[in-house]
Amino acid sequence: MQYGALSHIDVSYDKKHLILQDLNLEFNKGELLSLLGPSGCGKTTTLRVIAGLIETNAGTFTLDGVDMTHIPVHKRDFGLVFQSYALFPHLTVFDNIAFGLKQRKCSTQETVEKVKSMMEICGISGYEKRFPKQLSGGQRQRVALARALVIEPKLLLLDEPLSNLDAQLRVQMRSTIKRIQQELGITTVFVTHDQEECFSISDRVAIMDKGRIEQCDTPQVIYANPACEMIARFVGFKNFFPISTAERIGLSVPQERMNALLWCIRPEKIDLVDLQSAMCIGTVEVRTYLGESYQYEVKTELGTMIVASSLHPPKAVGEQVGLNIAPEHVVFLDR
Repeated sequence: MQYGALSHIDVSYDKKHLILQDLNLEFNKGELLSLLGPSGCGKTTTLRVIAGLIETNAGTFTLDGVDMTHIPVHKRDFGLVFQSYALFPHLTVFDNIAFGLKQRKCSTQETVEKVKSMMEICGISGYEKRFPKQLSGGQRQRVALARALVIEPKLLLLDEPLSNLDAQLRVQMRSTIKRIQQELGITTVFVTHDQEECFSISDRVAIMDKGRIEQCDTPQVIYANPACEMIARFVGFKNFFPISTAERIGLSVPQERMNALLWCIRPEKIDLVDLQSAMCIGTVEVRTYLGESYQYEVKTELGTMIVASSLHPPKAVGEQVGLNIAPEHVVFLDR
């Protein structure tokens, strides 16, 4: 069910160069929607428009049937978690989390009950009297999350909240965020540049480029059927060839994709096979060890193909190899 919508949003900092251009985005009640894209694509600007931190040049933002376009940030009743956590260093964990409740003139008893409940949900019970400098990065992130959620916001906005954490803690915290979001059923907009992080926790993903949304769908659909070359490259496709080369290796272009310009495939979807049964033959030019598999750069008649394979023993540089491409793993792109 549609809960919020950005409609025909334009944003320009200098009234000449548009950061967002005719941007349209809808999100549903209770879902976690991520904004994903390369640096400078406009995803943080979009989040700041939703938060009320940036004025638009054109367009509207509605939430639950209410026009929020000109409502100031302090009256939007949203929860915000930033990359820097933005905790008050002179306040204890308890007082940091309770800050929004005190601003709303909640009673002492209600404040204590809500803060303790949210600390338990976020896994930081027992840290009430500590100060931010006494906490790890993951603990500070949980405090920031608890502070944003304790006011029971209409919308939770997360701007690159995990980027300051190490790799192992990022995995742990993204699971925590998803668990809490599902447990509370809170509508969430999450900004990240990390595709793996985004796909692991999102109900839907809006991929942005140059101030526009190029594709908005479930992670599964985007992963299997990217809408354009930019998205395909962003989500892990590394082999792109002109459509004219498809028939040379026996690939048939579907009738509905006859206008396609390119075909592409992921490295792990290309099979290494015997030369006799190969659709294409090439020579290994580079071999890279990836841990569970090897990545090969294979020179073929079509150009260099990037192939990932866990076959052992691994192929050697200079070795001739056969390649097979299953049609169901090929994506045809018209832009």
